[in-house]
Amino acid sequence: MSNFNELLAAVVLYSLFSYLLNLPDYFIGLLTAIVGSQISTILPHNFKTSFLVYIPLIILSFWCLNITVGLMIGYSASIFICLLSKRGCKLLYPIKNTTFIGPRNYLENDTKGDYAATTFLIVMALISVVFSLFGNTIVDTLNETSDPSYYVNKMYENTNNNYSDYENGFIQYINIDASDDLNRNVTTTKNNNTTTTIVSEYSPPV
Repeated sequence: MSNFNELLAAVVLYSLFSYLLNLPDYFIGLLTAIVGSQISTILPHNFKTSFLVYIPLIILSFWCLNITVGLMIGYSASIFICLLSKRGCKLLYPIKNTTFIGPRNYLENDTKGDYAATTFLIVMALISVVFSLFGNTIVDTLNETSDPSYYVNKMYENTNNNYSDYENGFIQYINIDASDDLNRNVTTTKNNNTTTTIVSEYSPPV
């Protein structure tokens, strides 16, 4: 599943670059990155992962920069996957015939490790695409909700909404002890839909 893993790696890598560098035309760039990840399938064996391939891509960038960026990112993703495989990469061919291989526990095709890597790349590809498309919105939302005052304001808005159905605004209930032998003055004032009630000791008129 090497070719499929290269495709998935290209999706992840291009989405990352697209978000960080704010590249234009995301879907066109993503398509060219996928095509770039499969360039090695049409190249001669020793040139499949050679840095020499970057030379014509760099020349092409003078005329079609947007397309070339996707192709270069996709081709770089295919090199990365090949470094993790058993066959390795001849990065300096034809200058040098050295094969570069990644960690010793390299991935072989159609093994459990290969399927695990494919599953991981699928998940990462989905996350990277979503974050590339909606990353700014997600980050803005996280920044807003990370402030404790956000939840306080939310509670305040909900409280106001609960009382919005009442014409007189806030409703206040007053309990007066009838056993009190003193008379009381009850004064009620209304200001901006807020009713204020003041209970004070009764003073007879002079």
